[in-house]
Amino acid sequence: MFIDAVGHLSFLIVALSLLMRDIILLRLLGILSGVVGIGYNYFVTMEPLWVPIIWLSVFMAINIYMIATFFLANRKANLSEEDLTLWQNNFLGLAIDEYRRLKKIFDHRTFDDGEVLIHLGQDNSFLFFVTAGQLVVHRNGQDIGVVDRGGVAGEMSFLTEALPNADVVASGGASCILIDKAKLRALMMKHPTFHLSMTNVFNLNLMKKLAS
Repeated sequence: MFIDAVGHLSFLIVALSLLMRDIILLRLLGILSGVVGIGYNYFVTMEPLWVPIIWLSVFMAINIYMIATFFLANRKANLSEEDLTLWQNNFLGLAIDEYRRLKKIFDHRTFDDGEVLIHLGQDNSFLFFVTAGQLVVHRNGQDIGVVDRGGVAGEMSFLTEALPNADVVASGGASCILIDKAKLRALMMKHPTFHLSMTNVFNLNLMKKLAS
């Protein structure tokens, strides 16, 4: 039935949104899913299903507000084009002032192909936020994952304080933002709201990895 296809389309859009690396596109797909979902819940029965319709409308309003806030913040931030690109691709969970605070402790580096950034079982002092190229994750002689632009490597050992469970190797002219773990941890301890925002950045990255 056509109405069933509409219902499936709404959930398909949600599933596709989980594959998006751009959070703005993710929110736009969330709005599109809400529109389709409202149509489905209005026509699927003799009487409209107002509870899901109301909540889908609330979710759409939140997404619209967050998109508007993002672009308004961009206009007021007076950041360089490079900073805006880094913020959108790697640190979109941070507010503008939080990004500026983080920028004080990070550094840029480009790595040779095959250069090992993280060694299995060895303490690692840095987080690697990929801005170009990719990082390949090795374990037991096999490639088990790839971290592309916008992703981060080393976050699990940072969050759990455990030793790395895989090697991470540069590929494709990888360029990364390096952040010293000790400095980041001190910054997160000093600013509780920044702590929450960085946790959101890590959670978003984990969602991307699970969806890939």
